[in-house]
Amino acid sequence: MRQRIEDLTGRFNDIGTRLGTQGAGYEFEQWFYDLIDYFEIPARRPYTHDGRQIDGSVTVGDTTYLVELKFTTSQSDSPTVDTFLRKVTTKADNTMGIMVSMSGYSSTAIQEASGPRTPLLLLDYSHVLMLLRGVMTFRELVERVRRHASQTGVAFLAANDFG
Repeated sequence: MRQRIEDLTGRFNDIGTRLGTQGAGYEFEQWFYDLIDYFEIPARRPYTHDGRQIDGSVTVGDTTYLVELKFTTSQSDSPTVDTFLRKVTTKADNTMGIMVSMSGYSSTAIQEASGPRTPLLLLDYSHVLMLLRGVMTFRELVERVRRHASQTGVAFLAANDFG
């Protein structure tokens, strides 16, 4: 187990040197699902449904989360969040979304993802580091951010605010 997380960390660091390139984005997608496999979370890798690209899905508890992965040098903005929100809200009622943006989010993107029902959970680089450092499991991370969203209506909880 320790060797696997060290390998994942090494691959992550290697991919990170090419942040923002299309090739690294595809590698990050593969890496992300290898990380999910490490945590033994049921997942479906990227697929297309009704002509829309879905970066995959994970199931935590009784909830399926569509996944959106952003490996760009700029923060994710509100149009990006809006597009993903549309993908999530056209699925079954118990479907939510997890967006992982390595460069974080603009304040308007967080605002767009938050509010009534808050079907999106927003994660960034610092959350990924928590997983790689063994601070918590993926399931615990999702549960913590979801609890925050349920209690506040805010889709993003910075890793340094976990307390």
